[in-house]
Amino acid sequence: MFGVLKKMFGGGEPAPAAKAPLYERIGGEPAVDAAVDVFYRKVLADERINRFFEGVDMDKQRAKQKAFLTFAFGGPANYSGKDMRLGHAHLVERGLNASHFDAVMENLGATLKELGVPDDLIAEAAAIAESVRGDVLAGYTEEEKAAMSKDKSLYERIGGEAAVDAAVDVFYRKVLADERINRFFEGVDMDKQRAKQKAFLSFAFGGPANYSGKDMRAAHAHLVARGLDDSHFDAVMENLGATLKELGVPDDLIAEAAAIAESTRNDVLGR
Repeated sequence: MFGVLKKMFGGGEPAPAAKAPLYERIGGEPAVDAAVDVFYRKVLADERINRFFEGVDMDKQRAKQKAFLTFAFGGPANYSGKDMRLGHAHLVERGLNASHFDAVMENLGATLKELGVPDDLIAEAAAIAESVRGDVLAGYTEEEKAAMSKDKSLYERIGGEAAVDAAVDVFYRKVLADERINRFFEGVDMDKQRAKQKAFLSFAFGGPANYSGKDMRAAHAHLVARGLDDSHFDAVMENLGATLKELGVPDDLIAEAAAIAESTRNDVLGR
């Protein structure tokens, strides 16, 4: 969560040439692993800040933070995370402020103390951390967010892979319950159908181009032969809109997604 540790251990004066990197001096991989585990144990038990981790995959979070600290401490450079302002902007929107920053600093100090880090190094780390308070809490203005969004695909703006996966699952739940169109899915392997649709939507929304299915006209020809028409396409569009609405997608992005789907109408219906 908190990228302040990068400057805390990588932003001071260069160590003397004869001195080993901090990563080695603190004990290498086992020490970094222990520090991250203790830190998150404390943070997740702290009611002042643990709400910022609701819904976070903590296994991935710990792995990412361990890679980051390894890099920041002078070990193997396997970290490729966001800068501090960008990495915390979504938390600022959720209310992250100076009091929360203070709580993180308190937990960081307690972690280092528990692991036997000398007081002078803890004080040095705290001073460096204070120097990044402004970036961590800066967030973005509405103008900045609008400018950034212009450079992002719909796939990114809608939430990426996790959002597409959720949308497809909810969408087919609705479609299979819709008596206007569910007959077209009789006998279909729905696991394969969901996987194929996830790949297609990722591609259509500007994400990874991993879709290798048939073109729209060929893929739906057998359904047109069974009577697929505009009324059925309208029902699919209705379910798509309801899916995105249920998932909390903003209206402007729903309209953009609907326009992309609508652009396939003639091919889907073989016209």
